Amino acid sequence: MAQEPELADSTKPVILSPINITATRSERQSKEIPNAITTIDRYPQQNFQPGVTLDEFARSTPGVFFQNQANFSQDLRISIRGFGARSAFGVRGIQMRVDGIPQTLPDGQTQLDSIDPSLIDQMAIIRGPLASLYGNASGGMIGMETRAAPDEQFVLSPRQVFGQYGLFKSELFAGGRHTRFDYTVFGSHLQQNGWRDHSNVQNYFSQAKLNFNISDDSDLMLLFRKFYSPEAKDPGGLTLDQVRANPKQAASRNAQFNAGEEVDQEQMGIRFRKRPTVGQEISFTAHMLHRDFQNRLPFFDGGQVQFDRLVGGVSLQYRHDHTLFNRPSRLIVGVDYGIQNDDRQRFNNDAGKRGVLTLNQIERVQNVGPFFRNEWRVFDKLDLVLGGRWDWLHYQVQDTFKDDGNQSGNKTLSQGSGTAGLVYHLNEQHQVYTNVASVFETPTTTELVNNPSGKGGFNPNLNPQTSLSQELGVRGQLHGFHYETTLFYIHSWDEILPFELPSSPGRAFFRNTGESSRLGVETRLATPEWKGLRGEISYTYSDFEFEKFIVDDVSLKGNAYPGIPSHRWEGLLRYTHPHGFFGQLHVQHVGSFFVNDTNSVVNHAYNLGQLLFGWSARYRWLESSIFIGVNNLFDENYNTNTRINAAFGRYFEPGAPINVFGGLQIRLSPF
Repeated sequence: MAQEPELADSTKPVILSPINITATRSERQSKEIPNAITTIDRYPQQNFQPGVTLDEFARSTPGVFFQNQANFSQDLRISIRGFGARSAFGVRGIQMRVDGIPQTLPDGQTQLDSIDPSLIDQMAIIRGPLASLYGNASGGMIGMETRAAPDEQFVLSPRQVFGQYGLFKSELFAGGRHTRFDYTVFGSHLQQNGWRDHSNVQNYFSQAKLNFNISDDSDLMLLFRKFYSPEAKDPGGLTLDQVRANPKQAASRNAQFNAGEEVDQEQMGIRFRKRPTVGQEISFTAHMLHRDFQNRLPFFDGGQVQFDRLVGGVSLQYRHDHTLFNRPSRLIVGVDYGIQNDDRQRFNNDAGKRGVLTLNQIERVQNVGPFFRNEWRVFDKLDLVLGGRWDWLHYQVQDTFKDDGNQSGNKTLSQGSGTAGLVYHLNEQHQVYTNVASVFETPTTTELVNNPSGKGGFNPNLNPQTSLSQELGVRGQLHGFHYETTLFYIHSWDEILPFELPSSPGRAFFRNTGESSRLGVETRLATPEWKGLRGEISYTYSDFEFEKFIVDDVSLKGNAYPGIPSHRWEGLLRYTHPHGFFGQLHVQHVGSFFVNDTNSVVNHAYNLGQLLFGWSARYRWLESSIFIGVNNLFDENYNTNTRINAAFGRYFEPGAPINVFGGLQIRLSPF
């Protein structure tokens, strides 16, 4: 839009500059990292998505599988090479950071409800373990940067989105830049009735980010974020017969017990960076989070949960670029500390009304993790990366509800993680890389306190999961085409998977499954931009199965890992005309997969598509855009979420049929 049409040579491909990322805790080009990594910069069509769920930004990423885009009570589910697939709600097994501030709690869980996708400017996804840098629950890494301040002194940009099933989202972005200071302010309000019964949602989000260039060699960032959701209903899972009879219906018990949640959360962060000399940088990060949470589960005994959560953490890191045996080398050392304190109560759910208190306990998790990483150019074409970390986690529960005895206790877990990787540069544009890495994943506090015995305290039979990953890949650019192919193998011990009990339907318990193996292939091809046209295609093959797993004296060895399709491919085609017209087509095929450990029930394959088109225009300091989109373009009958090992066969949460959304965006830059 900023480029004058008469000055643009639309006959030549546009080759983008290399993208620098910070997901490996220092700024590097992706070609220097011995891991499979996808980097996504905000492109124009992303401004015209509904801005409802995070997967809108990360489409066509191989190895990453999204579910549960419609149930805001359970949150978006993300799995990377199987890590996170066990999650009954929220994200598990994957580290997530926004503007360098951790979103993953010390116990390994992440809530995505307080991240507005309309605010994301760049996303880097590392598909594979990074425990040597981030510790617990680092089967993958998603690092996000929110929208930077515009170059102008002041910009104001409102946006309005509307759609079927009561979708209505209002946004307001403002920002500006001065000599040594820039700022952005963002606010949004989302409400949606939902296609299924009992699936209403309403939330408010706001963020302010301030950046100060204190001097030529130091900078400071301040971040404030607020999220409030007074309503997020849970329609629940259905049986296959119920889906066939009426996919719009809510599960009867979910309606009876008014299943859903309310959330009120505040977060703040600070980051200070100092570069005392060329090639050295010291950074300090501190953050704090408060979350007030209440939910109602679809059963009576202990079916209402309330907790008041306080989280804090600090990180200190030192980077030194130097020479080792006369070759360039970069050393990173640091330490992370995090503490999480949950004041949790559980009450009976009397048809949606709060009953008597059944549990009252304080849960605390502390995590300390020193780490190092060294990146060394051994030869002109060969990079060697070595890293390691030791994590110490201390869990403590103080039982203040003594009617069923005292379940107070504590548990200490400690483990080291390491990685070794090589990048061989065939030439400036093509690389071959490999790495070996270990990763561990402790149970979260929610998983530990969901004790199948029905008592408080921790589940004594739930242990950490440990994995060893091996990866080999090739990537590069050829005439502006970006390509990558990765082969990986992961072996896991004590895999953690959810299950339900008939006495508490809708409540997830967890168990260790013995051993599992994951063999996979990920490939992606992206074209250069040519005459406003650009495309991407990706394919993921996953062969995940149990190696050792016995349930009720029955061996499940050889059974497929539930919740992960064996085959998945995506295609994305974008077009922008010099006169302001734009369009985008996204299609994906998700293969069939099992929804339980015994492999007796299948979620059938489905094909989805989204068509987006619109028009943008600019006159002096005013820009405006109008857009319209069609979701589920092929009107497919499919399930937007599956509940692994659900009781009574309630595995499925059906997705909406073909539906339309649209909106208007304005950008004002008078100064």
